[in-house]
Amino acid sequence: MSSPSPAVRLFARLSTSIKILVVLSLALLPLGLIASLASLETAKANRANREAAAHLLATDSAERFNLLVDRTASILHDAQRQGVSGCRHAVAAIGPGTAVALFDASGKLVCASRPLTATLPMRPTGPAPIVTIDPDEKAVRLLASGAELPGWTLAILPAGLLAQTAHPHALDGSYSLSLADADGRSLGLATIQSVPVGREILSDLPIASGQLKLSMTVASPPLSANEILLTILPILMWISGAAIGWLVVDRLILRPLESMQEAIDTYRLTGSFSPPPLTTPAFEIRTLGRAFQLAAQTITRHEVDLEDGLARQTKLTREVHHRVKNNLQVVASLLNIHARGAPTVEAANAYATIQRRVDALALVHRSHYAELEVNHGIALRPLIGEIAANLRSSLSGGIVPPVITLNLGLFHANQDVAVSVAFLLVEVIETAMIRVPGTMIAVTLEAIPDRRDRARLAIRSPALHRDAAPVDDQFELFERVTGGLARQLRAPLERGENQDMIAIEIAIMDGATTA
Repeated sequence: MSSPSPAVRLFARLSTSIKILVVLSLALLPLGLIASLASLETAKANRANREAAAHLLATDSAERFNLLVDRTASILHDAQRQGVSGCRHAVAAIGPGTAVALFDASGKLVCASRPLTATLPMRPTGPAPIVTIDPDEKAVRLLASGAELPGWTLAILPAGLLAQTAHPHALDGSYSLSLADADGRSLGLATIQSVPVGREILSDLPIASGQLKLSMTVASPPLSANEILLTILPILMWISGAAIGWLVVDRLILRPLESMQEAIDTYRLTGSFSPPPLTTPAFEIRTLGRAFQLAAQTITRHEVDLEDGLARQTKLTREVHHRVKNNLQVVASLLNIHARGAPTVEAANAYATIQRRVDALALVHRSHYAELEVNHGIALRPLIGEIAANLRSSLSGGIVPPVITLNLGLFHANQDVAVSVAFLLVEVIETAMIRVPGTMIAVTLEAIPDRRDRARLAIRSPALHRDAAPVDDQFELFERVTGGLARQLRAPLERGENQDMIAIEIAIMDGATTA
């Protein structure tokens, strides 16, 4: 199985609230992008509409200027027919601030609304007037001549009149308007007040039969307030959706669960559970808290009952062990009394043999009773030492006691193993010290390498050899008894090469040893 990627491991280390925020953000991100793209397309269409509207404004201004030129040319034709009085009538008809002059075919001034210099046409006059820009006077000169009359007429149209005539349906300051001719002369009619974040839309249109060019620049913001709102709104909705989802999960689920976990940790340490005050509308979490409180109360009640039952059981067990110990002591005392009153030596020896086994069983029982509280099992080293000492002291005065050496590790065993070990020791040591009085007996208990649950008990003595003393019925009984005890310990007996040793593996409760 392949190991997870670093991104997966990093995501796994995040808290649940952060994971929920990341998942909600990624889930809502495509919707936010789609809505933002739609808003941008709408804004682009609105910009195209504004550009079209600016072009319409420029077209409207160009048409107004062309109408002014045509109307002025018509007025000048009428003034040429009227003669000297036509100048005054032409000024009044065209508008304030204008100047009009009539010239004959030789270029002589016929009349003028104010002193003007003679101006010869740049080309032969015809039905279409000649329109030029006079940058010195900041005006437009218009030369016109009727086909049936000699001479020509001149009209000077000031920039103010032109600006008023070509004014589009827009606010002042939101556009700029200028005229330019083929010679590069220009005349400004209106000035734009550009906004810092805005953009300018430029439209150039020919006017006066192509003799002039009208340039209009319209200020337009890149995005209107509505367009900005529509563009930002999906992003705000994406952020708010992820934030609201995270807030709801964090406040309604995660925070109450953290409070519940803290209460459970407190219960684990103190044994007293008090549910946290949950004001969340999450009904299931409140129900979980009440259910855990009832479970904690039930567990506490059961623990109290178990402690009471365990105390009664311990008391009864102690009483049973105490009575068993007393009964074994009574049996040992009775055997001792009968041994002293035995009529023959054989009967006294039989009573002594039985008493040794009862004493060994009493030692095991006493050790088991002492270890009952800690439940570590019966310590074999002190048990074997006491059994060896009791066996030496149980001999009658006429028999030389054996020399017993002990080399024992510190091991513990359960009661069944300890009883079998005690009986085996009694059988072997008793047989050795009776067969060869004053013999050497060595008892060892050591660990087995690589086996923490087994130890090796070995009893070595020259008296255990079959040739050390005559083999009688008692020795044959000894071998049958030791074989039966080996079956109780579930291990084979080892006799050694010289037949002077009995060894067996026994089960222990732990592998700790102390020499």
